[in-house]
Amino acid sequence: MPTYLVTGSNAGIGYHVALQLARTGATVVMGSRSAEKVDAAMASIRSVVPDARLRHLQLDLADLDSVKAAAHELDSLDAVVCNGGVMIDDTELMYATNHLGHFALVGWLMPLLAGGRVVTTGSLRGKKVKDGDDYARSKQDQMLFGFELARRQSAVTSIVNHPGGALDTIRFPVSLLLQDKEAGAWPAVQAVLDPSLRSGQMVGPRVFGLRGEPRVEPVRGQLADVTLAAQVWDRSVELTGVEPA
Repeated sequence: MPTYLVTGSNAGIGYHVALQLARTGATVVMGSRSAEKVDAAMASIRSVVPDARLRHLQLDLADLDSVKAAAHELDSLDAVVCNGGVMIDDTELMYATNHLGHFALVGWLMPLLAGGRVVTTGSLRGKKVKDGDDYARSKQDQMLFGFELARRQSAVTSIVNHPGGALDTIRFPVSLLLQDKEAGAWPAVQAVLDPSLRSGQMVGPRVFGLRGEPRVEPVRGQLADVTLAAQVWDRSVELTGVEPA
């Protein structure tokens, strides 16, 4: 059975990604800082999938020493879902968690991932960033990393996804436009499991990119800017000291 690592999997969309992958019989490694929160998430998953194969990996994406130690604890891996993220006022910490930690994690996991997949989770706001939106910038840089990885590294399949308009609670009439986080996990899960997907593609919800079953989306605008992506890559190498290639 395959082994998948999902970062930020103790809550939110990451939890639902872990749950849906656990249903396939795969071993799901749940990367998180908090053992207590992961234990609760595991118990919740096992209440739905009693024979779920789950493991906690201690991982603080904002701490490169923690990221390196976590990567070296694994000895087999078929895909990593770079999902973990925060939206906070501390811009440096947010950028480290949302992007740099994942960039370094993928770099250190490369020896295990040959022939496997790197699935990068972005956001709607990351598609087109306005000045001053630090959260959107952190998510866009993470998405640009996924596309640039596809261009630079042929040993892995690098697929970008976003959850559309996913909220914790959805009620009518909001449900006509948005969806819950269970559905928001579908694009990431498809990015892991669908053998027809190619490196460099992006998966998002079918209905206006906001809700519905996942589909392959065109990569346009800022996300298609190869110069910007190369700049993000070079800056990330400089800041982390890691080259995922």
